[in-house]
Amino acid sequence: MESKLINIKCDSCGAEFRISTRGELVCRYCGSMIYLSDKDFKAYKNTRDEMLKKERFLNDELASEGDILRLWNNSSIVNFTTSAGTTLSFESYYSVILPEKEIYVGNTRIAVVFNDRAAIARINDIVSGIEYPSADIKGLSKYLPNIIYKAALEDGRGIMMVSKAENIYPLYLFEDLKATTVAWMISRFENLGCLLEFNNLDFEAIRIEDIYINPKTHELFILDGWEGVSNTARRNYLRDIRNIAKEVMNVSTAPKLCMEFLDGNPAPTAYDDFKAWDNVIMKGFGGHNFHKFNE
Repeated sequence: MESKLINIKCDSCGAEFRISTRGELVCRYCGSMIYLSDKDFKAYKNTRDEMLKKERFLNDELASEGDILRLWNNSSIVNFTTSAGTTLSFESYYSVILPEKEIYVGNTRIAVVFNDRAAIARINDIVSGIEYPSADIKGLSKYLPNIIYKAALEDGRGIMMVSKAENIYPLYLFEDLKATTVAWMISRFENLGCLLEFNNLDFEAIRIEDIYINPKTHELFILDGWEGVSNTARRNYLRDIRNIAKEVMNVSTAPKLCMEFLDGNPAPTAYDDFKAWDNVIMKGFGGHNFHKFNE
């Protein structure tokens, strides 16, 4: 008899839990976790060790699926020279040139070159100083930048490299997404909004170039733009995500409550905005039912 626990549904999104190498049950789509001890398995025929053996750590396998959309196929080499004279060669598949910085996207790294290299220190201070609630079951740090390299360049600029999984892509590559897909991205952003509120942080502005997604899981990552973050009671990010959502979504597929939310003003706090969005999910989309990407 197969343990029923392998197939229980996630309360957050309706997907099935899978077990990881560490023995916890993890939702492969929204990241929710359930930590179980041996006592929790008394009513089931299979023990946790048997589940581990049977499942073969499916979460870990799904986490390294690679280039699921086959978008890493046309690259060019960009070279940078550090102030120490070292040459850095970066394989870039997509790039964005903005007035204050250049962004180069590789399959497992993002290189950001700032005209003002002091911006890198500001980003590092902000991200490293973020505190997480004790009930952070979704592991929200994975959706923020993980800086793996930084250096001064010979021309006075600065370069920062951020790690990312191969199956995470820039959001600006997508358009006309169905509302059922964009809804899950908004849900993740609302989680991150609560984290920003918890730390009294706000973005000067979040742009579509700052956001990355995993199409398999619909997860949204804010991997850039942190140089414009400061300690303030403002909540510009609640306004910005509404505009970005409408930019990438086919609005004709959205239920009325969804468009009312996106066209309306944000709630006074990120916590209240999260509650308002959850009401849209429950009443506008019929609850937490997972949908495949753009279906």
